[in-house]
Amino acid sequence: MIRFRLFACAGLAVLFLGAWGSDPALGQTQTQAQAQAQAQAQAAPAPLVLNASAEAAWAEVRAALTPSQQALAVRRFMAALANANGRPVVPPMDAREIASGRAAAADDPALLQRPQAYEATLSVGGRFLIFRPLSRASLEPLTRRSAP
Repeated sequence: MIRFRLFACAGLAVLFLGAWGSDPALGQTQTQAQAQAQAQAQAAPAPLVLNASAEAAWAEVRAALTPSQQALAVRRFMAALANANGRPVVPPMDAREIASGRAAAADDPALLQRPQAYEATLSVGGRFLIFRPLSRASLEPLTRRSAP
């Protein structure tokens, strides 16, 4: 007799919860949550790809000896990176003053006026690409700034 009552109570609880779960307002909330999750997934940028061509272009950036060579190499690297990713991209950049280690924003006037005093780190494809800019022209493609 006790078992029958437990099963009956359990059955009623399942029916009650089932009816509660089919509440139109609850279904709408679930749909909204799914839509938000999908929108966030679409808004999250895809990780950048660093292929062999972009790596070779980066080696040119590191090997450049003059400001004009480095600026040209950075533009080639950005073109190779855009080609590898199928769209123009600007990788995240962190710049730090060499002497003090102080971080500088990409639009910091001090960084653009004295780029030789900074070290820039790009995050691409899970790797950190480090270089010392020789001129403002080397930073402009990385900060989406154009020459005046």
